[in-house]
Amino acid sequence: MEFRKLTQRARFEGEDARRVGAAVISGFNVGGGYRVQVESAVEQIESSGHPSRFIAETARRGHRYRRRRIGLIRSFPADTKLALEMALHEERERRALEGELWVLEQAWKEAEEIAAISDSLLLPAGTDEFFRRHGREGDLQPGA
Repeated sequence: MEFRKLTQRARFEGEDARRVGAAVISGFNVGGGYRVQVESAVEQIESSGHPSRFIAETARRGHRYRRRRIGLIRSFPADTKLALEMALHEERERRALEGELWVLEQAWKEAEEIAAISDSLLLPAGTDEFFRRHGREGDLQPGA
């Protein structure tokens, strides 16, 4: 993603481009969109199959929308700008949720470890040895 202003240029790639793009595109969609534009935006994203794919396809075909030497994003139709904003934010939210899921998985593992430790603290000394020799309740006993 490249930004130009007079003689200055700034270029962003990868995750930086997504972050900056999400911030910039919001400025073009200040008023949101009409219902028809929102429906069209959703349809554009869905027809691509995935928000990331929509973003990549829009970036590749962007030159088709250019009418003047103003910013490329500015020259997109309103529904495409809205779709681009939705896709950028949806991708970011998905990644955040994946990060939260990882944190929850780690917390679950930690809770299981703590529960195992606390369970063993409640049992009287020698219980582990007894279970090793005689088995646990519900285990099949030899000859039973």
